[in-house]
Amino acid sequence: MSTTRNLLRTLQDLITLGQKTEKFNRIFQGIRVVASRKPGHVQCELDIDEQHLNRNDTLHGGMLTALTDSVSTLALETNENKPLKSASVELSVSFLKAAKKGETLVIDADTVKLGRTLAFLSVEFRNKKNNELLATGKHTKYVT
Repeated sequence: MSTTRNLLRTLQDLITLGQKTEKFNRIFQGIRVVASRKPGHVQCELDIDEQHLNRNDTLHGGMLTALTDSVSTLALETNENKPLKSASVELSVSFLKAAKKGETLVIDADTVKLGRTLAFLSVEFRNKKNNELLATGKHTKYVT
């Protein structure tokens, strides 16, 4: 089996584990791992439904923020020299356009740099139908 297939299976196993928990990682419910082009990268999809919406019936910014944290951490886990432990140091999200119920969100997360004590990660959120950029995220993690 190819390395990419093994990587995708491992990532999907991590997602499934998160879906089964009663802890915060249950935000992974509905997320599908669809690709990992290279070590340090992961692409996921999420069909936006009622539980993801704010009072304006658009995707809640808190959901995008949590996904920035969680999916970028998945990308970090795919690095060949992955850290044993990590903790968030800084996280930011820029909201460019609202997503609506019924749309499919494509989440691309990359490891920009993995240093000795810090990892720099980036995330893009796009509408699957038209590839429109909806939000971007940056995540810095302390790694050991």
